[in-house]
Amino acid sequence: MKTFETNAFTMTIHDDLLIEFKVKENTNLEAKDVWESRDMSIDYMPGKKFFVLFEGDDDASVSGDARRAGASEEYTKHVAALALYSNKAYERIIGSLFLKINKPLVPTEFFDDREKAIAWLRIKQKSSQ
Repeated sequence: MKTFETNAFTMTIHDDLLIEFKVKENTNLEAKDVWESRDMSIDYMPGKKFFVLFEGDDDASVSGDARRAGASEEYTKHVAALALYSNKAYERIIGSLFLKINKPLVPTEFFDDREKAIAWLRIKQKSSQ
């Protein structure tokens, strides 16, 4: 397991390929942050596809460019599944829009329960083996 931290996010990569990605409080995640996280993960475990839990601290936001980068073919070729988690109503709306507008190329679900999000990723892991 390895944890990476930048000004914008904290990312923990578990040995079983689960990534816990959290946007820091009062931060607007930008496309450059998405690409940086991708580079960190593939440098740490080259040739692997990851199961990503994405969440944000209070007042964290994600730019349109970051959403497009996260849904892009270039980014998602390193991702097996993506679980978006938040218990905030407005973030559920944003998550819903992301799914409809950006249309990620990998299995992606939005959850308002963190444990259910992780359980869904675990099921995806087992079915990919």
